[in-house]
Formats: sequence, C-alpha cells, structure tokens
Amino acid sequence: MSDRQFYNRQFSSGLAIVAFVIIGGLVIGVAALALGQFFKGSDVIKVPGDYSTIQAAINAADPGEVIQVRAGTYNENILLDKAVSLIAESFDQINPVNNHTIIDGMGGGATILIPAGLTQMPTIRGFVIQNSSNAIQASSEFIAEFNYFHSSTMLVNYQGGGGGINRNNVYFSSADDAIHLDSPIRPLLIENNRIMYAGDDGIEVNLQNNPVPASVIEIDIWNNMIIGSREDGIQFVDFPGDPQDTNRRFVIVSSLIAANAKAGIGLMPNGNTIEDFSGADTAEAIRVYNNTFYGNNYGISGGDNLVAFNNIIVNSVTRGVWRVQGAPGADSVIAFTLFNGNKMDAEESTLVTGILVGLDPLFQAAPNPGPDGTWQTVDDDFSGLVLQSGSPAIDKGIAQLVAANGEKVPPIPITGFVGPAPDLGWREFGSPAFITATPSPIPPPTLLATITVQPLPTLPTLSTQTAIVVTATPGPATATPVSPSPPATSTTAPSATPITPSLTPTLGITASPTPQLAIQSINPIGAQANTTINLTITGSGFQNGAVVAFEGGVGTPPEIVTVQVMNPTTIIAMINVKGTPQIWDVRVTNQDNSTAVLLDAFTVNP
Repeated sequence: MSDRQFYNRQFSSGLAIVAFVIIGGLVIGVAALALGQFFKGSDVIKVPGDYSTIQAAINAADPGEVIQVRAGTYNENILLDKAVSLIAESFDQINPVNNHTIIDGMGGGATILIPAGLTQMPTIRGFVIQNSSNAIQASSEFIAEFNYFHSSTMLVNYQGGGGGINRNNVYFSSADDAIHLDSPIRPLLIENNRIMYAGDDGIEVNLQNNPVPASVIEIDIWNNMIIGSREDGIQFVDFPGDPQDTNRRFVIVSSLIAANAKAGIGLMPNGNTIEDFSGADTAEAIRVYNNTFYGNNYGISGGDNLVAFNNIIVNSVTRGVWRVQGAPGADSVIAFTLFNGNKMDAEESTLVTGILVGLDPLFQAAPNPGPDGTWQTVDDDFSGLVLQSGSPAIDKGIAQLVAANGEKVPPIPITGFVGPAPDLGWREFGSPAFITATPSPIPPPTLLATITVQPLPTLPTLSTQTAIVVTATPGPATATPVSPSPPATSTTAPSATPITPSLTPTLGITASPTPQLAIQSINPIGAQANTTINLTITGSGFQNGAVVAFEGGVGTPPEIVTVQVMNPTTIIAMINVKGTPQIWDVRVTNQDNSTAVLLDAFTVNP
C-alpha cells in the first residue's frame, strides 16, 4: 500500500484498514529498526555530529537511511539525489513557522534540487527552507511535510516527473507561485497546508500537451488554506492546441480559498499565466466540492469539465462563478452551493439544483490579523470562517453527484457527516477547525528582490442579490434545498429578478451605528520615490468602498493601486510613490461622500 493511500479521507470504510496497516506497520517498523541496529549499528546519520554539512551526509548515505539535522542555519544548495529521509532534529508539527533548522539557499537556483530518475521518494521534514529561486525544485517524486517555506521566488517547483506528497507545510510570501506544477505526469497529494500571500498564484498548474501522461494521473488538493494570492488561489493554464484532455484529473476538496486578488480558481487559455478572467474551456476533469470561497475577485472562472457542489461562495468582488459551462451535455455544473454577498452570483454558468441565494452562512468570526495585529503576516487568522449553529448551510449538501457523463463524484459517497446530509463549505459544523497557531517567526534573510504582497481585495457591502435560475438535472440529492428556484430551460443567470437581501451583515454580527469619519494616523509617514509600499491608515468611520487620495502637493501625487477597508478603523492601501520630494495631505472619502483629511501626513523622500 502506498503512502498516498493512507490519506484518502473521503472513504470512511477504509479507515479501519488504514488503522490496522499503520499499527501493524509501526510494530514491524520497530522490530526492523531494532534488528538493523543490532547488525549494523545506528542508521541515523547526524549533522553536524557525523558530517559538517547536509550535502556531505547525503553523499555518504545509502538509500533508506535517515539524516538528522540539528537546529541552526545551513548555507547550502543541496542535491538530494537519493531516497533518504532528511529530518530536522526537532520541529513544530502544529505550526512549522516555529522551526529552527534553516536551510538557506544563499540566492542560488534551488535550495534543494531533486533530480529526475529517482525510483523511491526522499523525505524532507521539519525545516525552514528559504532564499533561492526555488526553495525546492523536483523532477522526481518526494515527500515534503512540516516545513516553513518563505523568501524565495517559487517555493516548491514540480517539473516533469515531480510529484508525491506535500502536506502540513506553511508557505508564505513567495515572489511568484507558492506551489508550481509544469507538465505534471506523476500523481501528487497537496493537503493540510497554509499557503499565504503568494506573489502570483497560490498553486499554478501548467497543462502542457507534451508529454501527456499515458494514463490518467490524479492531483488531489485537500484541506488547504489558500489566502491572499496576488493573482489566483489555484490557476490552471491551458496551452495552444487546447482544449484537449491531457489525462490529468484534479480534485479540490475541503479547502478555504479566500481573499485572492483575482480568482479563487482561475482557468486560462493559450499559455497565458496573467489572469484576465478569460474563463478558459479547459477539458481536463476538475472536481470541486466542500470548499469555501470568501472575498476573492471571482470565485471560480472557467471550465468545460468542472463539477462543483457543496461549496459556499461569498463576498466575491465581481462574480461568484463565471463561464463554468460547456457544450450541451458537458460535465460543467454548479450544484448545491450557497451564494451570498457577491456583486453577481453567476454568469454564463450552468447551475442546477440545490442553489441557495441571499442567505448569510453565519460564519463564527471574521478574519483577523492574528496576535501581531498586522495584516499580511504569517499569523493572519481566517480559521473563523466555519459555520455557527443555525447556519443555512448545515445539512444542505449531497453525498455524491452524478455528472452528465455518468461519473459519480466522489466515486464512493461522502460519509462521516452529522445529520441527514453533508454541510456546505470547507468544514462540517462542529468539526475541528484549521487552527492558526501563534507564531514565533524567524527573522528572514535579505530577499532576492523586493516583494510587495497584494492587499486583501475589498469585500463589498451587499446591496442586492441576483436570483439564480436553475435547470433541474441533478445528481442524487439527499437534502432538500431551501427555497430553490423552479426548474427552467435556461442555464445562464446573468440577469434575473433581484431579491431584497437580508440586512444582517455577512458574518452574522449585529451592526452598530457608523462612527464619524476621522483619520488619526498613517504608517509609514513617508517613503522614497519610485518605491511601492503598503500604507496603513488608522481612524474611525471607514466604510467599504472608501477612496484614498493624496492632495495638497505640487505635481504628480503618489498612485493608489488598491484600497482595502479592513474594518471601520483600519484601511490598507498599496501605493506607488511618485513625484519629487514633498509633503502630501491624505484624504479618505466614503461612498456616502463623507470625507476626512490628515494634513501634511505623508512625505515623499528623494
């Protein structure tokens, strides 16, 4: 049984077998280790005890041996060309940000390079991996777990034969993609990761036509938090000659995909990796169920073979779903989904039964900046986006959906839920949340280049809701939707009768009167010309949709790139600092035309 098989969590019928195999394996493993030590001595190679560098230990090791690395900083570019287990002597399994065994790539091409041709998977466990073009670049399968990746252009880069298991890691502030896949031909499991503030995409998958896997490979993206990417949370890129099915299948389950500047899941054509909301008609099978999409510009954009159900899609700046459709009889469909607070719920998309519109999902808590009180840091906490008691999303899902081609998704019905049916969203009500632990960050090294992370996209205030007209071609439902629209022949919902929304705020918190608009301070109070910074404005009475402006100076003012109203007392604005050295006033104007100004607040320095 492969390591991968232990992590198929959709099928509770296999849990007893898995437990039996694990327990049996532990017993056998302990016995084997004891025998090995009896005949050979210790199989553990220690760094720096036995070898002063990690590379020297790898060079001396035999496949299957363990290399244990003591806490400290190792300035190395490592070639991991053997199936060894590279393990930090101690590490934090709950929050890898607290790890203290650092491998620093010193600005090189790869901190760890795994070449093609390995027939068994090496393991990388418990490190901080940083400061290179690629923290890990792999052309063979491997296991990465309990690591903290940061301060690199790409954090894990799968090339060609790369694949394996990627779990329980923290990815923070890559200059480009956090996880990148080029022409995948091997199966891959990506689960239980926190992927935060990627400079481009949280996960980017390039679907090159050459080579095409000989048989279908599956890439599973399960139980992840993908937060604050400057482009897409997950991006699929087709290449010229598409759409064609390249024998790759993707399953995206039980994930929170939130506050990404462009699409939660975005599909792009013709090798274009710059998200333009083309909504490509990608032919590869993409199965998306039991996820929560929160505060992205678009929730899902594109898909000719994309089946999505049991999801919550809320607070999308532009559209909840867009171009999730195909030719008549195609598999693309949206079902059993709660929409709320999106500027438009759905357009040019095929929606069927189980659609809930204009209902507050009743999340337990809003996102917050974590213990350090600062947004866009690694402790930002989105774990409160789980359901409260009484949520309309409880028991409104289905255990299995049958696609137009007869495919059952998932192949064996979902089990283990409480109540008559699964809940909508990334977490079943009452299940353990994905907890963000309090970090003790390790100071990062000098970055390869200046990285400015996109602020969280503005989450609009709900004014009206679009009614969804659905086509009744459902899979086998096990729950009755709340007030569904009647069957109709149309599969597109670009325009329909508006529904008067509930006045309850999105997060189920009682609204209080808006205080008077005022600016108390800004941070920083100045910056050098020709730089890009995030400006934090503190005050009161800030409303969603507020505008920030610079005035009172001469010439070209600093350019406002994005404005994010975090709450009534905090605004974060990304600005390009332009112009000659001088002092500017900072003004905030709400949509109701109330305005406040802080005089002589910001200085452009030479």
